[in-house]
Amino acid sequence: MHVARIGFIGLGLMGRPMAKRLLAAGHELKVFNRSKAPVEELVRHGAEAAGSPGEAADKSDYTILMLPDSKDVQGVVLGEKGVIYGAKPGSIVIDMSTISPAVEREIYKSLKQRGVGYLDAPVTGGTIGAEQGTLAIMVGGDYEVFKEAEPILRVLGQRIVYMGPSGSGQMTKICNQISVALSLFGACEALLLASKAGLDLDKVIEVISSGAGSSWQLANLGPAIVNRDFRPGFKAEHLMKDLRIALEIGQELNLPLPGTALIHQLFKSLAARGEGALGTQAVVKVLEDLARHTVSRSSGGA
Repeated sequence: MHVARIGFIGLGLMGRPMAKRLLAAGHELKVFNRSKAPVEELVRHGAEAAGSPGEAADKSDYTILMLPDSKDVQGVVLGEKGVIYGAKPGSIVIDMSTISPAVEREIYKSLKQRGVGYLDAPVTGGTIGAEQGTLAIMVGGDYEVFKEAEPILRVLGQRIVYMGPSGSGQMTKICNQISVALSLFGACEALLLASKAGLDLDKVIEVISSGAGSSWQLANLGPAIVNRDFRPGFKAEHLMKDLRIALEIGQELNLPLPGTALIHQLFKSLAARGEGALGTQAVVKVLEDLARHTVSRSSGGA
């Protein structure tokens, strides 16, 4: 196995387990994060701490980003002491965040002028996928750069698909997030009706998950909703951000996205309650408020 020197920036819910997988695979890691506790944790696992994004990229063969939003990626890559000032020509920067495709294309051009490869490679699969290395990764950028980076991506993901030029990975991820959010909406409404009607919710999830109404959201987050477990595998505020990007793209393309607009408003309502840091399944709380009914095993029929 070729040992790569990797800079890793962004050690949140997803970034931390991804970085640990790279270390476990034998690669050398230099990590940067705004808060220090995750950096200290990774250092205990064998990583080196970097003092800035540029320092994380310095002497690295690859620099991986896993950050919350477009402005974060822009600042980390192009800002003061940014990756662009540390990345050497011939190295590759891989953004695995979910951000605006237009921003990715802008960063791609800036880095290409310096001889640095750039891929947008957002992921899906949640924290479980990050821990187990089973993420699905959708990649945009130059194909030859993708092929060079593919062995590193294979440490992190199981299904890795090259989608096309710069921005294509992000555009695919936004399509994914629309499907995720609306599948979750359907699961929440189904469980709300089942609960109000007094059905056995565990059996409802079991039988629907075996047929045409099945979805990852129902099978995986349905039990969490029933058990009132709103710990985040993926934060509601991050999906809200992704849906905002989807609506911005829809505006640019003159494309109506009525379902996306509706579920985005429900997530905004959840955030307004101060609960945006909960898992996406917590959006059921907004529907429960509208229905004046809480999904629970003890509910009787209407």
